[in-house]
Amino acid sequence: MSDADRIKRPEAEHHEAPEEKTLTAVRTHYTPSTEEENALDRSINLKTDICVVVILAIDFLWQGIAKSNIGSAGTSTMVKDAHLREDDIPSSLTWWSATYVPLQPFSTMVGRKVGPKNWIIIMMVVWGALSVAHAGIRNRGTLIALRLLLGAAESGFTPTSFYYMSTLYPKEYLGFRTGMFTGMYSVAAAFSGLIAFGTLQIDSSRLHGWQVLFVLEGSLTIVFAVVSFLMLPRNTSTAWYLSQREREHAARRMHLDVGTEEAGSHSSTSLTMGNIVDAVKDWKKLLIVVCNIFVVLPVTAFTTFLPLIVQGMGYKGVRANLMSVPPFAVGFVGLLILVYLSDRTRDRSLFIIIGETIGMIGLAVMYATKNPRLRYGFTHVCLCGAFAGGPLVATWIADNTPDAATRSVLLGINGWSNLAGIIAGQLFKAKYKPAYTFPLRTVMILVAVDVVGFIALRLLYMYTNRKRKALREQLSAEEVEQRDREQRGNHKLTFVYGY
Repeated sequence: MSDADRIKRPEAEHHEAPEEKTLTAVRTHYTPSTEEENALDRSINLKTDICVVVILAIDFLWQGIAKSNIGSAGTSTMVKDAHLREDDIPSSLTWWSATYVPLQPFSTMVGRKVGPKNWIIIMMVVWGALSVAHAGIRNRGTLIALRLLLGAAESGFTPTSFYYMSTLYPKEYLGFRTGMFTGMYSVAAAFSGLIAFGTLQIDSSRLHGWQVLFVLEGSLTIVFAVVSFLMLPRNTSTAWYLSQREREHAARRMHLDVGTEEAGSHSSTSLTMGNIVDAVKDWKKLLIVVCNIFVVLPVTAFTTFLPLIVQGMGYKGVRANLMSVPPFAVGFVGLLILVYLSDRTRDRSLFIIIGETIGMIGLAVMYATKNPRLRYGFTHVCLCGAFAGGPLVATWIADNTPDAATRSVLLGINGWSNLAGIIAGQLFKAKYKPAYTFPLRTVMILVAVDVVGFIALRLLYMYTNRKRKALREQLSAEEVEQRDREQRGNHKLTFVYGY
């Protein structure tokens, strides 16, 4: 449990009297204090889970499929039919990342300005159409162009969705929801493998199986964009599925969760240069983004290249796609367990470290052994831990950024962690077939270094909290108030970081 939780638990019992000022710390978590609030929270959360998180998770499934289905298509006759080179399939992830990664902050800022709901739907329609267009690939140039455009179209989806959920759920409940959302990435890889297993066996005079795969998955994305338009609310105040009493409580708990004047920014679409400056000056969170590159590296690599890795274990053709399904299913279960425990303990970095350690063990055995069954078994172990880090990093950043506009920028910058896609695309080259020992060893070493980085960041936030506490004790209440008036959000002297 973080310092913030130890300080603020008692205050949460009296939040119905906001006029009482406590200058020792700003509450950084909303906590229900009565049975009525508990009942309202259960009702609001259940309805929002069904009408928002489930819809976003399904949308994310199609986003993950649009990115990774080329790995499945690469196990078929696509390379020959489309006149491609053998390395064009792994290189396609690099081309996709070349636009997906740098455009994420800018796309997320657009989402803040036009509203996250509207931006999510626009992005889905565009990338769905581009996915369908992959069926028309006839040369390397067309493949490169489509991957670049697809990356641009998808670039803001994940951080915009994280930001959207952070405006609907207090921190008490946010980690598990981002986990359910992100978990669809593992399900996407598994589901894509199942779809590929069926469609890649289709071969007619008009369409090859890989072409059917792209047309089917792109079309379903557009269908779910329409469903999202009908289901997603603009914000808690206009949520069609909540009663008036529930809407009032949903807005109130978000205000209490932030505990500062920035609370009202959740329903706003304003974005100023000050918000951007605050984001880029927050060097601790930028270090978290750097570490997150290596958190998501195993996930990024396996969601695209696991069918090819499994081929090296003795499974051939479409069966390689089918055998890639169980590891992702196990990864989804491991993800939900870790994010649930993170919410219960209100500790983000500890469970990021635990997840990375589990993933590192899986990678070590996959690298060290030549036994195909053992290597396949420890693929499950690796993904069981690896999937949790990404959503927990995003939740950690959101937890420690009370201003919603600044949060949207930081979550967009966090998207730069998808530089992992470029690294993975360069590591998992055809020349390392069939065992891919060099890429697996490299990823394992990078994850080990990253664990050390997260331990250091955890200790840094602990030190910052202690330093602020000591300074507050030296100042009068008036001096603390004066310093807080000169700062915004988490830069206030009374703000206590979660870790």
